[in-house]
Amino acid sequence: MYKKILLFFAITSMSAILTPASSLAQTTGFQTPTGNIQCELVGEEQENLRCEIGSSLRPRPPQPYRGFCEFDWGDGLLLSEVGKPNILCISDTIRDRNKYVLTYGSSWSNGGFTCVSRRTGLTCTNTTGNGFFLSREKWRVF
Repeated sequence: MYKKILLFFAITSMSAILTPASSLAQTTGFQTPTGNIQCELVGEEQENLRCEIGSSLRPRPPQPYRGFCEFDWGDGLLLSEVGKPNILCISDTIRDRNKYVLTYGSSWSNGGFTCVSRRTGLTCTNTTGNGFFLSREKWRVF
């Protein structure tokens, strides 16, 4: 009996170790297969989706006025639960090479946001249907 309990404990412990973290709990962030785009739920109640692009927005958008952003401008977008996304002006990063990888053809949903990863780029939307498309070559908001 003792051997069976010990064997059961060893098997269940190994399966917990081998199970990817993304299947244990819903992930709050991800990266595209190349790692160029990384997204994370942010805010006190994780009410915003922040996506950074390592290659920067291309073409880089102009700032609303001179001196508007004293930090890094145009390295990604912030999408709230409702409305259109905003261009990031940031002095920190959410980038983490250990983030969950959202493979091409896969989608991610959490907190009212949905993102779809394709070879052509990443598309994310909020509950009101607003969102963005990001790729190395271009970007757009809708």
